[in-house]
Amino acid sequence: MVLLIIKLWPQTTATAGTIPAAWWTTGVLLILYPLLYLVPVPFALWADLPGRTLYSEALLLVDSQPAARPATIAASSTQASWFALLPPVALFFSATALPTRYLMRLTLVALVMAVGQALLGLMQFVASDPDSVLCLGNHYCGHNNATGTYVNRDHLAGFLEMIFPIGLGLLAVTIGRLRHKTRYYRQNWRERVLSLSTWQANAAFLYGAASIVILLGLVFTRSRTGVGLGMLCLLLAVLAFARRLGGDNAFGSVGTVSAIAVALAVDIGLAPVLGRFTANPLDDGRWELFAIALQGIGNFFPLGSGPGTFPQAVLPFQPVAMGGSFFNHVHNDYLEWLFEGGLLSAAIMLLLAFAYIRQWFVLGHSGGDHWSTFRFIQVGAGIGLFMIALHGTVDFNWHIPANAVYTAFLAALFFHRAAPATIRQRRVEREQSSPRQKPPEPEKEIVPEAQPEPEPVNPFLE
Repeated sequence: MVLLIIKLWPQTTATAGTIPAAWWTTGVLLILYPLLYLVPVPFALWADLPGRTLYSEALLLVDSQPAARPATIAASSTQASWFALLPPVALFFSATALPTRYLMRLTLVALVMAVGQALLGLMQFVASDPDSVLCLGNHYCGHNNATGTYVNRDHLAGFLEMIFPIGLGLLAVTIGRLRHKTRYYRQNWRERVLSLSTWQANAAFLYGAASIVILLGLVFTRSRTGVGLGMLCLLLAVLAFARRLGGDNAFGSVGTVSAIAVALAVDIGLAPVLGRFTANPLDDGRWELFAIALQGIGNFFPLGSGPGTFPQAVLPFQPVAMGGSFFNHVHNDYLEWLFEGGLLSAAIMLLLAFAYIRQWFVLGHSGGDHWSTFRFIQVGAGIGLFMIALHGTVDFNWHIPANAVYTAFLAALFFHRAAPATIRQRRVEREQSSPRQKPPEPEKEIVPEAQPEPEPVNPFLE
C-alpha cells in the first residue's frame, strides 16, 4: 500500500511524471474496483439489485428490518480480493520506475526461479511418490505429475510458460556474439581457450540450457494446456527472434531459416507427447462448470455478485447431480471476472487488452532496427503475457498470488518506457567514447615573406 501511495500520488514523488496517464488511470481503477462493491447501500435498494432476491428473502427471515449492506453479496470475500490485488499492482508501478539495468537483474532472478521450479518438478516426476520429501507435503504431487512448489501442476505450467520466452530471447541475443567479434579472430589458440571461461562465451550456453530445462519442466507437468502453450511459445519466440540472432542477425538468412526449422522440428516431436501424457479434454468437468458460470453471469448481470464471491454465489446454480462438490474457481479467469464484476470487469479487461495490443505497435516503431538486450527481454515478456492470457481461458492462474505477481513483473518489463531512450543514449555514449578520427589537414606551404629592397646608395654623397 505504501508503494502504491508513492507511485500513484503525484505530490509525494518526483518520478510520478514518468507514469503515463493511461497507466495511472488503469491502476486507480483496479484499486477502486473492489472498493466500489463495499460501499453500503440501503437494504431496499440492495434487494432490487440483480441476483439478490434469494439473499434478501433469507435475510428478511432473520431480521425484519435489515440494515444497509454493501453491494457485494459477501463483504469479507471482496475485502480479501482487494488485499490480494494490491501486491501485483504495487509491483507493476514500482518496477516501471526502475532503470533497465535493475530490471535485467530481476529478470535473471526470475529465470533462475523458473529453472529451480522446473528441476524440482522433474525430480518429483521421477520420484512419483506423494509421500516423498520432494513433494513438500503436497498430496497432489507425485502420481507422475510435476508441481514444483505449487499445489496444482497447471499453476506450475503457467509460471514456466511465462518465463520460457524470456529465456529464448536471452539465448537469441547472446548466441554467436563472441564468435563474430573481430578481436576473437586476432587471438591465438591459447587466448581463445582462456576466453571460453568468460561469461560472454558461456552466456548463450547457459541461457540455452535454462530454456531446455524449462521446456522439459513444462512437458513433465503433464498439463494439456501447458504442453500446448509451450509448443506455441517456442514457435512465436523463434519467429520473433530468428532475424536477430546474435543481436543483429549475426548468422544471416541461413541462421534465420535454421532456427525456424529447429523450432518446427521440436514442435512436431512434442505433438505425440501431448497426446500421450494428457487425457481427453472433452472428459474434463470444466465444460460443465463453464455452463454454470454463464448461468450465473446472466443472473447477476450487469453488476455482478462482487469481487471474490464466486464460491458463495455459485451454490444456487450448482446442479443436484454434482452433490456436495465445492468449486472455488471457474477454471476460466475471464468468466469468473464477468460473474463477479459484470460490465465493470468487462470494461477493465477490454482496457487492458487494448493497452497490450497498442504496446506491440509502440515497440515496433521505436528503437530503430537495432535491438538492445532489454528489447529482447521486452518481446519475450510480451509473448509470456500472451501465453498466460491464453491459459486463463481454462484455468485460474491469475488467482494464484505468485503467478499474479510474476504477471505484473512481466507487464512492467513489457510496458517499460525507458528502453528506446536508453538505446539512443547508449549510442551517443558509444560515439562520444570512441570519436571518429578526422583526416589530417593538408600542410600549408610556407611562403617566405618578401624582404624590402635596399635603397640605392649615391657614391657622390659619401
